[in-house]
Amino acid sequence: MKNVEIRPGTPSDGERVAEMAVALSAHEGEPPPPFDAEIFRRFGFGPERRFEPLVAEVFGDASRGGDRGGELVGYVLFSNLFHVGLGAPGLHMIDLFVEPSYRRLGLGRRMLAALAKICVERDATWITWQCLPSNAEAMAFYEDIGGRRFNAANFELAGPNLVRLAT
Repeated sequence: MKNVEIRPGTPSDGERVAEMAVALSAHEGEPPPPFDAEIFRRFGFGPERRFEPLVAEVFGDASRGGDRGGELVGYVLFSNLFHVGLGAPGLHMIDLFVEPSYRRLGLGRRMLAALAKICVERDATWITWQCLPSNAEAMAFYEDIGGRRFNAANFELAGPNLVRLAT
């Protein structure tokens, strides 16, 4: 697909990325997340930075507008991590989303290629992510690019259980 730019996200992308995060949750059968433009700006930029964004922006006749002259149609959020077992740094992909009308055009692959380039430039050696097994389209995509499924259980400590353990 031509007329596409994969670029670092900016604070002004917050509203659109938050809209797409809601669409991702809906696609996965989940309720809307409490992720909004303010959270995007607070934790994606500045002193409280916890993740980095990349966005896919379409320009020209494939675009339907937007304040930069293009339309944001996808995003990926990621953070730096370290893997003790590998003795190496890597990246954790938090979210990857492409608008349904722009899927199967190579945008997801291009965003992951941009993320892989960042990984290599940072002398990191791996990227991890999670995917709901029920998301068959995403599972097939990740297997197609060479992703390997781990036989590991995911755990989360949150809410009252987190507070109880902390106190």
